[in-house]
Amino acid sequence: MKKKSFAIWLSVFWILIALLGIAGVTYAWFTFNPATNVEPMTSTVSDGDVALLIALSEDGDFNTQCALPQSSSGDLEPISTADLEHFYQADIQNRQGISLTFLDARDRVDADTIHGTLYLKSLKDNCEVYFNRNSMEFGDDPQMLAALRLGLKITTEAGTHLYIFTLDDVGSISGAVGMQTTAQSKVVVAGVEADGSPNYVADPCRSMSDYYAVIGAEKLPRAGRAPLCTIQADEVVTVEYWLYLEGCDEQCINEVQERTAILRLSFAGVTAQ
Repeated sequence: MKKKSFAIWLSVFWILIALLGIAGVTYAWFTFNPATNVEPMTSTVSDGDVALLIALSEDGDFNTQCALPQSSSGDLEPISTADLEHFYQADIQNRQGISLTFLDARDRVDADTIHGTLYLKSLKDNCEVYFNRNSMEFGDDPQMLAALRLGLKITTEAGTHLYIFTLDDVGSISGAVGMQTTAQSKVVVAGVEADGSPNYVADPCRSMSDYYAVIGAEKLPRAGRAPLCTIQADEVVTVEYWLYLEGCDEQCINEVQERTAILRLSFAGVTAQ
């Protein structure tokens, strides 16, 4: 009887060890205590040789700035996306911190990201739209900047422009630490199988600096390397945005918890050539 009892307890012991090997990770992803907080601020447009205006609704009062609308409480949790339409969260990890399975998280987007919509309008002339780097702000925490992504879906009469930007070049990320939490490097989750195993694709993020307007000594914007979009005169375009922690990023680990970021977007209009 004692031998049988010992065998049962030994089995339970090894089951517990196996479970701990999957779920007992404390150094990768989040431990789900207080989450990262973001303080949304304003969105602005800069002076230029065309009148680019901004508003909270398509038929709203267009001006040079507006408060950033958002749906969430401002707390961020790790989430992964390749297209700003399908979102996934890690479910099970092994004891090395590698995520093994993911869950569909589309119903968590408004809770786990900073998500909103604003509108841009060009008066007087057609214009190219760029970021106005001088007036944008995301905070200065290296770990946050390294783990954050900014997603933009810009809908114009000519079509839709989809962007996912890394914030690595917005400020210094010196001192940010990282570790691999996915089976492959530099990937995001594009889908999951029935058992939760992920389908990875190459991280589509791009540098924001490629889309900055050039601001000269006169403080007026000039064309940069590439515009975000081109707006026809009097056209109203929709800009949907997401600020989120890319869960597959190597810097999206426990060290990014309990940090505060700022979200201030700014755009510049330059006469289209």
